[in-house]
Amino acid sequence: MKLLAVLILLVGIAVALDLSERDGLRRPHKKASRPKKLTGPYTMRGASKPSNAPAAYKTGMDHCSRKRSKAALKKLPADLEDPATRLRRDSLTVLRHLRRQSTANDFYECTNANPAPADADCNVIIDQVLASGDSLVIAQNACLTFVYQTCEGFFCSLCDTLSTTTDFIGNQLDSAETLCVSQGQTGTIIGEDAPQWDAGFVYNGDSLPTYDVC
Repeated sequence: MKLLAVLILLVGIAVALDLSERDGLRRPHKKASRPKKLTGPYTMRGASKPSNAPAAYKTGMDHCSRKRSKAALKKLPADLEDPATRLRRDSLTVLRHLRRQSTANDFYECTNANPAPADADCNVIIDQVLASGDSLVIAQNACLTFVYQTCEGFFCSLCDTLSTTTDFIGNQLDSAETLCVSQGQTGTIIGEDAPQWDAGFVYNGDSLPTYDVC
């Protein structure tokens, strides 16, 4: 019995150290509001480039056309939720007896790719997106793109025109890199709460994924 207790303790310590190392290697997510549905007049444009961005870093616009099934989606780990979602979830725990409140339904999918984007290239994109400080509008079925060498990052609006920020986009790209790109795959984060969106990385030039979540 004592041996079993020691083994359980050692496993617990190993898991804690692994999570601590993962947190230490990841960027802290910025506090950012979730996307909002936009109904009035708007102008869509590509994201701004930071003044010190590498010359090979490009931003632009595209559309999502590669249909993917929802069947393989996995729930986003709690430690990768954006800070606003965690705050809302914690508030729900305290206030659930006062009112009903839903938490975000965010999922992810990693897919094998040959070739796969280089992890270092995708990390350059994340840094540039988070440094942009931009507020943007994205039309239904349209995407913002962020390209550096082998890697193409994207953020797409799936069902409605929406407004968002590069802080929020950068957080999602960082999650896709942590879960998928760092493992030699491409990856997508999907937000199923309205207004629905997806964000992630593909090999530069590949079609962008879309999901039937409307």
